[in-house]
Amino acid sequence: MNKNYIKSVFSREESIFSNDVYTYTIYHQYDTNPREDMVTVGSSIPPNKFELLLAHLLFKAVELTGIEEIELYQNEIREILYEKYEDKQLQNKPGSVILNRPFDLYEVWEKWCSNSTYQDVLNIKEFQVEGLNEIILDTLLKRKDSEINYILRNFKALSYLEKAAEQFRFTDEDAYKFDVIDVVCKIEDIKKIIKGNDCVSN
Repeated sequence: MNKNYIKSVFSREESIFSNDVYTYTIYHQYDTNPREDMVTVGSSIPPNKFELLLAHLLFKAVELTGIEEIELYQNEIREILYEKYEDKQLQNKPGSVILNRPFDLYEVWEKWCSNSTYQDVLNIKEFQVEGLNEIILDTLLKRKDSEINYILRNFKALSYLEKAAEQFRFTDEDAYKFDVIDVVCKIEDIKKIIKGNDCVSN
């Protein structure tokens, strides 16, 4: 697959949602308990875009954490999809003639992880929704892995600091106004994260 294919999938100015509802089964061929770990998702995102969205989420987790081996689990992806990519008109749309379309996360990764397509998948603007980075990090922080949690907490604290710093960075004093309350809230979040890391390290 190449970038021309990706462009063709999003060649028109249209929503990522279609007029039909599809049922997808998401699994990983190397799961130790495949029947227990696979999940089913209902979505009006068509198969060609849904596959790219899965790849986008997998790659985004790696980019955010800097941990190449990290993977989003099927149940985590399902929650992210429902939280950030749910069609508000889903209940009013008919079911697709495609009864069930399986997606193997391992195959999705291998198909799109080449040097020529990895960054293109990450750059798909239709998938770049507000709050996606935060929900991925929060999802990973729920895991009971102290080493990964320590790394993620530090990364999250850094991202909050960058956002707080951006609030004070301006070029036109009359046109730019920063939200002091937002900055204070971020600083309080950073304190909580640092406190959590201190508990982990001790």
